[in-house]
Amino acid sequence: MKNSLRTICGTFAKHITILAIASIAFSACDDTTDPLDPYDYYPLEIGHYIVYDVNQEVYSAGQTAPVVTKWQEKDEVDRVASDSAGIVTYVIARSTRNSTADYWQKVKEYTIHKYPDKLLTNIDNQPFLSLTFPIDSRTTWNGNSYNNLEKQDCYYEPGFKSVKIGEQSFDNVLTVVERSDTSIINKYVTIKQYGVGVGLISDDQTAFEFCQNDDCIGSGKVESGNHKTRKIIEFGSR
Repeated sequence: MKNSLRTICGTFAKHITILAIASIAFSACDDTTDPLDPYDYYPLEIGHYIVYDVNQEVYSAGQTAPVVTKWQEKDEVDRVASDSAGIVTYVIARSTRNSTADYWQKVKEYTIHKYPDKLLTNIDNQPFLSLTFPIDSRTTWNGNSYNNLEKQDCYYEPGFKSVKIGEQSFDNVLTVVERSDTSIINKYVTIKQYGVGVGLISDDQTAFEFCQNDDCIGSGKVESGNHKTRKIIEFGSR
């Protein structure tokens, strides 16, 4: 009887140990989302480019429908420099065109500063903390920590996704929520997705002010604001 009890207890303890190890492993996989080199989500080789379809809807008070504008943008890594501290700065050239039948017109340059633990994007003299490393779903950061704007809480969504945009499919997609503020009077949400070896594949920005009159507050009717999306259609290296 003692030997049987000892066997049962030993087997039970062994199963508990296996379950505990499995639980820890599952928890680690769920909380930490860093199986790849994080810099692979933002390739910065000279000549690397991405072309996007851009769609913008602008809502104005008193208008029954938004004004819709469509165009294409191309971001290309143009050149690189480093300072005495070893911080590398990449200059990105942005060009636009109305359709594939038009020529590209360069409209601006912006920079990306590559640090050991982060990527800092500076567009129109407004620095923004785009990504922090290592990639972990428990990590949050203030995207506006390098400028004078109000705090903007950013975070990684847990896990990776398979995403299809148009005819292109992307695995291990990283999703970054840059802003998620919603109420009955407004909605400010920005979500970006990054593909391995590609960079930014989609950018969805919403900034709505909802109707606040007594007869429509809480209805979700957009009074003013805009909704802008950028979706990848092509990428490569020249």
